[in-house]
Amino acid sequence: MPELKDFASSVAIIVSSCDAFFDAWRPFVFFFRKHWSDCPFPIFLIVNRLRVRSNFLQPITVGPDRDWASNMQVALAQIAQPYILYLQEDYFLNDSVKRGQLASDFAYAFERDAASFCFYGRSKLEHDFVPLNDRFGIVPRDSDGRTRLQVTLWKKDVLQSTLRPGESAWNMEARASERTRDLLVLSYMGRENIPIPYLMSAISRRLWTPQAISLCRSEHVRIDPRFRLEHSDVAWRRRLRRALGRARLALALARQRNHEIDLDSACD
Repeated sequence: MPELKDFASSVAIIVSSCDAFFDAWRPFVFFFRKHWSDCPFPIFLIVNRLRVRSNFLQPITVGPDRDWASNMQVALAQIAQPYILYLQEDYFLNDSVKRGQLASDFAYAFERDAASFCFYGRSKLEHDFVPLNDRFGIVPRDSDGRTRLQVTLWKKDVLQSTLRPGESAWNMEARASERTRDLLVLSYMGRENIPIPYLMSAISRRLWTPQAISLCRSEHVRIDPRFRLEHSDVAWRRRLRRALGRARLALALARQRNHEIDLDSACD
């Protein structure tokens, strides 16, 4: 049976982020260490200019924030491994990683030269989706959901060729399926048996979700600095809270620029 350590030289984890979301970095590291402390892969966090310190992950400094795709291009060019496991800073792990299952999935993707393998279940299966077992299958060639930015294993060169400068992550998901039409794309079918359980997402429309706040409180994890407000289902409240958050973010970034962030200190 394959083990995750068998892929240690071929896979790197990249955590997509930018300085505007630095308040999520400590909780991300806390939950990752709690649920996957023996991760055998190097973990890289994309940052712009802020300085971080951690024994668990390595920052990749990409300079001024331009757009998601441009930041990702700069970061990927600094990673040697041919495969990338993609995460975002607000994907908080909330249960133990199923290491044996994940290793088996990696082996399947490597053996069949899959372009990508999404480890998060689809909201709806297309009629021509091809199940390969009770967990995952082949995404149809004409699906508009071939390119997804959930937790996904990518061939690095495929991800690099799929990026377009100027695009946001949302643009990528909406537009890039056409760019992988002729490649093998795999995906989990459901969300009840995924190998990397996580909260998706801790931040929605630049506001903390109630689920993320509850999760952090239950584990005594500080959200510090706390400039981002809680998400609301009421539209005018969301707009007001985002506006307040933007002003508070500017102040928080100004205060932080001359200080190093210790990502390994998330508990009260």
